[in-house]
Amino acid sequence: MQKLPDTELEIMQVIWKENRVLSTSEIKEKLEMNRPWNVSALQTLLNRLIERGFLSSHKEGKNRYYEITVKEEDYLAFENSMFLRKVNANSLTKLVASLYRSHTISDADLDDLAKFIEEKTGGA
Repeated sequence: MQKLPDTELEIMQVIWKENRVLSTSEIKEKLEMNRPWNVSALQTLLNRLIERGFLSSHKEGKNRYYEITVKEEDYLAFENSMFLRKVNANSLTKLVASLYRSHTISDADLDDLAKFIEEKTGGA
């Protein structure tokens, strides 16, 4: 898996949010809620996402439909892993401490994290 450029990630976020097979026109319509899109540029980016293995497509009549092949959770896990390796020398503890010191993470977030860890480890 590889990191997606921002524009391709924007497209994937729309498709992940819908979580269903979408046509080119449906994707364009959803994307245009934020800004205008050129159809040929969108098709080029969708083809890149197919080449990267994030989407598959099929044609029905004149319409092309796109289906997710990389789940959002899998991509987020990949991105988080890359970020953790790059910035915090693979230390989750350093990352959480840094977020806490910069007031990016709240006490409530830490409580949620502690509950999550307890659930996953069985309280051990």
